Amino acid sequence: MDKWSPNLKLALARNQGLPEIRSSKKLSSLFGLPKTSGRDLGQPMCLALYSATAVHSMITWAAVSSVIMHALHNGLYEIRHLRIIDWPVTCFNVEELQYHFPNIRVLDFINCTHLTTFKGRFRPSCKIEKLSIHGLPLLWEVPADMVTEMHQLRVIDLRYNMLRHLKAPLLSKPRKLERIYLSDNKWDCSDGGLDWLAMENDNSTIRKMIVDYYQLVCHQQLYRGKPLHKVMDIIKMVRNTCPDPCACAMTHVVNDRSGGLLPLITVDCSKKELAIPPSNLPPNTTTLRLEGNKISSIRNLVHDPQYKKLMDLYLDNNTIQFVKELEGSEWFTTFRVLSLRGNRLKQIPVYAFDKAFQVNNNIMGVFLGHNPWRCDCHFTPRFQGLLLKYKRVIRDLSDIKCSKSDDKTISQVQISTLSLGNVCSRTELKMPISSINIANLVLALLILLVIGRFLYDWHHFRTTGKLPWISSILP
Repeated sequence: MDKWSPNLKLALARNQGLPEIRSSKKLSSLFGLPKTSGRDLGQPMCLALYSATAVHSMITWAAVSSVIMHALHNGLYEIRHLRIIDWPVTCFNVEELQYHFPNIRVLDFINCTHLTTFKGRFRPSCKIEKLSIHGLPLLWEVPADMVTEMHQLRVIDLRYNMLRHLKAPLLSKPRKLERIYLSDNKWDCSDGGLDWLAMENDNSTIRKMIVDYYQLVCHQQLYRGKPLHKVMDIIKMVRNTCPDPCACAMTHVVNDRSGGLLPLITVDCSKKELAIPPSNLPPNTTTLRLEGNKISSIRNLVHDPQYKKLMDLYLDNNTIQFVKELEGSEWFTTFRVLSLRGNRLKQIPVYAFDKAFQVNNNIMGVFLGHNPWRCDCHFTPRFQGLLLKYKRVIRDLSDIKCSKSDDKTISQVQISTLSLGNVCSRTELKMPISSINIANLVLALLILLVIGRFLYDWHHFRTTGKLPWISSILP
């Protein structure tokens, strides 16, 4: 502070009252100011307000006034540059500052480690051209309305703080604002933080005013350590490609092999009255939520190329009756989560599920509960075997039950613990052999008939030398 001349330092000692200043001579002798003369009146100067006290000391504008306002109001000095250093309390009223220092052009807040809140706003008559705030570890956000009426403001320097949030009006409302410095803060790049910057064009006025835009870094958990400008580009891409009426969000950001950022995106289309899945998804969508819609088929989800990278698919509480399209699909061998709870499934292709589960190294969870499952001797034994074989993957075994029926021995009974005797005893009475087994038996009998006829004709030819009758009619 010694580089400014003259220098006025206000030091408050603990429990020590401020003397009343009645003359410029006493002011000069007490604070080391030069004696005033006629040509000193109105001389521009720099004022630094220090606190040399503990936190319990109180600095008020009334206290400041009792020391220096006599000199200021009588035109001895015109304060142009004001530095507030180590402000000892949590709140600072900028309206009071403007009232007592109406002519300042440069305002600095430095190392005010207790300051958490700015109160009031600067009025249109404010003449401040540069506002600097440095070293405030407890301040997370500068109120936008504090500066919106600062019509002379040209520079805002907010470097070296712990700021997390910044509202757009703080940068867009001051009409003469030219430069903004924001680096070395703890910026929150998610919703409610700086995400509004994503929708600013690269050549927008605000983007151009942020001098250190490409030096800003995100600091909250999701994007920690990631360059802010790259995260903003991803957020913009997600918002521009999100299908209507769904909501899209990044759940994580990772580095790809080339060093770029790869977003992991969740698209939430739940409870939107959709009859078919969305036709377009943002690139790198990994999770799609379609719960509570009117979807009856998964054909598009399986065969559309844009769904190949989908890892987690939630289709709970729709009207799906069949999932045979999953058989042989590439997606079914790479997915991570598949939830089909609360649909109209009665049976599934057990063999296809078993084969896919064996080769899928990504699988984490399958949910099949609250469906009206068919329970008979043909389907249930194979389905029960699948459930028990992959009980670590199929996470809701207790909700996978037989459909409601008049047979109390199987109605609403958990399939994984169901006694197969209760299922097969009744079915076998009606059809001892299943239709597929009947077909196999017929084929076996036909094969035996052909072999027997061949052996007979061969024996007849060896004993009589006559060819079989069939050979006599062939050309």
